Amino acid sequence: MNDNRPTYLLFFIGLLPFIMVIGNSMFIPMLPQMQTDMGLTTVEGGWLLTSFSIPAALLVPFGGILSDRYGRKKIALIALPFIIVGCVISAIAGMKGGESSSFQIMMVGRVFQGIGAGGATPLAMAFISDLYQGEQRNRALGAIEVFNGAGKVISPIVGGLVLAVSWYVSFVIYLAVALFAFVGIKLFITTDPVIKKDFENRNEKTERLKRQFVYHWRWLIPILASGTIGMFLLFGYLFYFSYLLESTLLVSDFLNGMLLALPLFVLTILSYSTAKRLRSNENQYKRAFIYGIMLMIGGTLLMLIDHSLSLFVCAIIIYSFGFGMLLPAANAALASIVLKKERGTVFSFYTMLRFLGVALGPLCFGIWMRDIEQMMFTALFFISLNGLILVYSWKCFPIGKECNNVEMSRL
Repeated sequence: MNDNRPTYLLFFIGLLPFIMVIGNSMFIPMLPQMQTDMGLTTVEGGWLLTSFSIPAALLVPFGGILSDRYGRKKIALIALPFIIVGCVISAIAGMKGGESSSFQIMMVGRVFQGIGAGGATPLAMAFISDLYQGEQRNRALGAIEVFNGAGKVISPIVGGLVLAVSWYVSFVIYLAVALFAFVGIKLFITTDPVIKKDFENRNEKTERLKRQFVYHWRWLIPILASGTIGMFLLFGYLFYFSYLLESTLLVSDFLNGMLLALPLFVLTILSYSTAKRLRSNENQYKRAFIYGIMLMIGGTLLMLIDHSLSLFVCAIIIYSFGFGMLLPAANAALASIVLKKERGTVFSFYTMLRFLGVALGPLCFGIWMRDIEQMMFTALFFISLNGLILVYSWKCFPIGKECNNVEMSRL
């Protein structure tokens, strides 16, 4: 890391993706109980996640574009209060219990939370790309994935613990985290004046983005597809996992939360360890992609063998292992190929696609759960499509040989 950057800066930047993650993951173990208390169907239960993730995903590009113009800090301080207001609305809906209006009020609160999270989340990678360079930037991006993964790991455990009191307390916890991030960014984060106020013609910016895509499409398509499909399947599997645990085991809510956190813990550890080993060259990034996709396909295939809980746990851990290898390579490669002026916009679009996957995974799997075998075959189709995209995009695969070993940090 750059010695001139205090360590706590990375902590407050890391809270931005952490907030997005816990906005969904914390509620996964609570969904069956929320569904029962509010008298909802399985599809409506899925909407409790999707009503947050869709506005979050759609608002992500605006957060990035506005941050390119007005500054990362300013946009973060506007976005976080939306989460705080949304938490108050959702907590009120939770206290209403099974009243007919509670679901509609809950949806409004979740949409507010999603708007705030969507505005704040893409700023993390843009902050890191502005403040760090080369391998220091790779390690910082890896640290951001740790915050991302830590949110995924902690959230189901916290959700299981909250159920011992009442599930609507989760909104109080979420409010407290958003408020802490707001105060920390307000007081401690100061960014370099990288954003110029002389706004260029919109057509010029669009043309430059087009040239970026034409020149780097062999990297951009695999990165965007892998992030979207990977998150779609991961959160679909977790949604199914929560119902599998509820129907299979007569154990405590806390233990269910621990089991749900296990694949996310594996994802976090692999993201961090892969980021530490990555070097800024093409072959390193490609190998992480290839090995990651192979493991993700292997985990999905294992789910088709048998639908028992024990085998599913092994399969989702293998899937998470592979996805944990892939994510830091995708982030580092994207940071290397995108020009500084476009980072806010491109990273926001990338984050949008990832969280559209998060949003649609629980909703689609909630519908597909009527036929478990067909659900698993559909999942296999998507992850196999991801592998085919790699085959189509890259001319050379550095497996048992070396390809054109470009130092991507110089691009």
